[in-house]
Amino acid sequence: MASPAGISGHDGARYQLLSHLRRLDPWQLEDFKLGLQCPELLPEGARRIPWADLRAAGPADLLCLLEERFPGRRTWEAALRVFEHLRLSSLCERLRAELHEMSQVGRLQDPNQEEPAALEETAHRRRYRERLRTRILALWDRTPWPEDHIYLRDVAQREHAELRGLLHPQGAGAPPLTVLLEGAAGVGKTTLATKLVLHWAEGVLFRGRFSYVFYISGHRLAELGDTSFAGLLALDWPDSQVPVEEFRAHPERLLFVIDGAEEVILGSDGSSSRPSADWYQELPAASILVRLLKKELVPEATLLVTAGPPGGRALRRLLLSPCRVGIPGFTEGDRREYLRRFLGDPDVAEEAWRRMRGSETLVRSCAAPLACWAVCAGLKRQLAASPAPAQGAPTAAPAPGAPTATSLYARLFCSLLAEAEPGLRAGSSAAQWRAFCSLAAEGLWLAAFTFAGDALERRRLEASFIDGLLRLQILRRVSDCEHCVTFAHRSFQEFFGALFYVLRGSRGSLGGVPRHQEMRRWLNHAFADANPYWRQTVRFFFGLLGTDLAGQLEEALGCQVSPGAADELLAWAEELERCGAVSAHFDFLWLFQCLHETQDENLARRVLNHLLEADLDIQGCEHLRVSSFCLKHCQKLRKLRLSVSCVLEKKRTSGLGTPEMRAADFRMHQWEDICSVFCSGNLSELDLSNSKLSTASMMRLCLNLGNPRCRLQKLAWKSVSPVEGLRKLGLLLHGNQHLTHLDLSSNSLDAAVSPGVFRMLGHSACSLKYLWLEKGNLSAAACGDLASLLTSTPRLTRLCLGLNPLGNEGARLLCGSLTWPACVLQRLELWCCWLGAPSCRHLSDALLQSRSLTHLNLRKNNLGDGGVKLLCAALGRAYCALQSLNLSHCFLTVAGCCELAHALKHNGHLKILDVGNNAVQDEGVRELCSVLKSPSCVLQTLGLEKCSLTATCCRPLSSVLGSSKSLENLNLLGNDLGPDGVSRLWKPLRKSTCRLQKLG
Repeated sequence: MASPAGISGHDGARYQLLSHLRRLDPWQLEDFKLGLQCPELLPEGARRIPWADLRAAGPADLLCLLEERFPGRRTWEAALRVFEHLRLSSLCERLRAELHEMSQVGRLQDPNQEEPAALEETAHRRRYRERLRTRILALWDRTPWPEDHIYLRDVAQREHAELRGLLHPQGAGAPPLTVLLEGAAGVGKTTLATKLVLHWAEGVLFRGRFSYVFYISGHRLAELGDTSFAGLLALDWPDSQVPVEEFRAHPERLLFVIDGAEEVILGSDGSSSRPSADWYQELPAASILVRLLKKELVPEATLLVTAGPPGGRALRRLLLSPCRVGIPGFTEGDRREYLRRFLGDPDVAEEAWRRMRGSETLVRSCAAPLACWAVCAGLKRQLAASPAPAQGAPTAAPAPGAPTATSLYARLFCSLLAEAEPGLRAGSSAAQWRAFCSLAAEGLWLAAFTFAGDALERRRLEASFIDGLLRLQILRRVSDCEHCVTFAHRSFQEFFGALFYVLRGSRGSLGGVPRHQEMRRWLNHAFADANPYWRQTVRFFFGLLGTDLAGQLEEALGCQVSPGAADELLAWAEELERCGAVSAHFDFLWLFQCLHETQDENLARRVLNHLLEADLDIQGCEHLRVSSFCLKHCQKLRKLRLSVSCVLEKKRTSGLGTPEMRAADFRMHQWEDICSVFCSGNLSELDLSNSKLSTASMMRLCLNLGNPRCRLQKLAWKSVSPVEGLRKLGLLLHGNQHLTHLDLSSNSLDAAVSPGVFRMLGHSACSLKYLWLEKGNLSAAACGDLASLLTSTPRLTRLCLGLNPLGNEGARLLCGSLTWPACVLQRLELWCCWLGAPSCRHLSDALLQSRSLTHLNLRKNNLGDGGVKLLCAALGRAYCALQSLNLSHCFLTVAGCCELAHALKHNGHLKILDVGNNAVQDEGVRELCSVLKSPSCVLQTLGLEKCSLTATCCRPLSSVLGSSKSLENLNLLGNDLGPDGVSRLWKPLRKSTCRLQKLG
């Protein structure tokens, strides 16, 4: 709500008046509001403030209302007249004195208004401003709101202040502004835009900045045929002659407020005609709008454009460097305040908020005032049917009867229809309801949210039926188009559009495609393509599949619900599994949220029975709840990536039995449901990387992983906190015969943690084959325990230790175990492990004695030519089994390449060699090529990326490509070979004898 901080940008005059209002007792304040309803007490020509605005206004809100309706000096005059009517004589005397004093020193000028002398106020400009003001006020009067809607005045006040700053001049030479107001449907973009226009027309805002402000409505424009830009401006002009030349003389003083441009068909790219600045050229209204938006007609003018989904993206492509301003609507505090005022009773409001806050999506949707009203109205009815439990009564959940958006909307509409006239109730109007739902669905497909009379006639919707929906405020008249209707809020259209696919019938809303095919198409858009446009419709569709809601709506509307709607959903799920459509783009968490919306565990089980893999990021209580609801039914799940970052710990300050403790206990039950899927017997791969757990939730997790029914084969445990959980994990993996792949990378495996983990993994019954310990902060001290693991684990064939500061001492300890016959390690990755040339002596000994090690990765270590020489002492032996060697970024030069070439002459096993990112140069390539041509060389892959090569090296490489019987892959990226070098390489590639398959 408004506060002194919220009005601190105004001068002291406002503070004085606000202090007077705050001195009124509650009865006087109520009388003051009633006085503002008396036309005879208001300034001449002023319109009274609606009682809905005044009813819950405090002193600060009241001051904002007075300034909006009676700007400048008239604010004080209005207050003085009401004070006089209330016979507050002493207050009136002070007010008159202050008014006289401030008038003398000029303190009543609006801080946002420039000097009136800056622009000459001509008679026709005054008439235009008065006509525009009348039009905007008429638009507001024709915009209906529910009678019990609550007005929070400071919301628009805050946003209006931000907008006021954005439209101020940016300095000499700055380009003309284009401001794009963006926000969800119904958050107040149109209200904000029209409020700015009204304040200019009343002389309060931007009077010295803009000579003229034009309000262009997309609804109105959509009704026009061919017109000219001058003709468009004439629509609001009070006289027959529009002063076009005056407009053109000072285009920088023009502001165009374009509201609802997405309602106009802009074409595929908005460039159907050539650019033109002709103001009198007759064109379709849509083309005129496109040219205005692209600043072809008035380049120097300022534009303020509103955009909501789905038209925002198309508008951004048309506008030139727009300044984008997000309109958030109600904050969380506003929503809670709205709920408190709407329900009246603070205890009831607190219970309603407790139920509501469990659904982050539901709370987020209440950013739009009318959506907030719909949710609060539904909550009010739900609370009446299911009141809060008695104080201190035990509850199993933190929010008993926690609502879904679908249940609230269904309850609201059913209650509205129960009180409606007979023409809207079940029985006589069933066909009308089906046609109405079809219209809503068609509009969603075509991104059409305004419906003209011909669209209603095409659906054979009767005027009496539409009038009834208008009275219920499910529909409303479009203020700028008297023959058009729209849904009171976008979510209303999404609800009835979703209902269309639940009702009995086979015909689609678009007429050409059967209903079930239309349904599958937008389900794919929402899940497989992750298209957010369909999200709310999909959520309502799932929610309407719940048997209770379907029955309520069937009774209220008189329309039969299709018994096969759930089966059509199952067919879609089966098709996804069959054709492999569940990809990296599939939004699993949104599927879980939609299934939770049904509140039907049987339906969730049937859908999830087809799910074989899932990828979930649980970031809040709502995600936890829906995952708990669904994962326990994923009994065939084989692969799961689960990242958890929600708080599962109990608050220490909370006492037993408090709501906080009950909520924490319930969250832990939900976590147990999630962990139960680990014991299904089918889950073979689990990735818990980047999870942040509490001590208690870590214990529950490890207990389930240690369950005998857990059959995990692959477990990724990267960057999981707390790190102490590794101790518990190590104990539970003791003797595990199923786990073959374990990734513990990005965990701090210090001396307090690593010994216990390595001992458990080294158990004789452990079946571990692949172990990743990259970026684990392992030092040389840990290599002793790690060496023991290599000799005691009979099946470990791959070990990744990259990004650990092992150093030469760590390499010595590790290599000692590689020489043991019990060690069966085949792949060892030691990239970026702070190794130097001394490490290569130990590695060379290991290569000479090991009969299993075939792949060695030493990338990004400072080995130098000396280290390579030591390695080549083993590599040159015929019995060395090494098949892959990575020496990229190891500070090699030509000398190191000579050693490698010499070793390769005697090695018949090495198939992959990477020496990229070293100073190999053309001479080093020549040395390597001398060996590659040998018939005994079996090298298949050679990496020479960024090796400072030139065209000179292409001659020996060309010879190798033409004669080698083994080389299949050659990487030359990042080298400046030049056209001549590339041409030389190209010649042998044309020959049939060339074995090369990949050239980089």
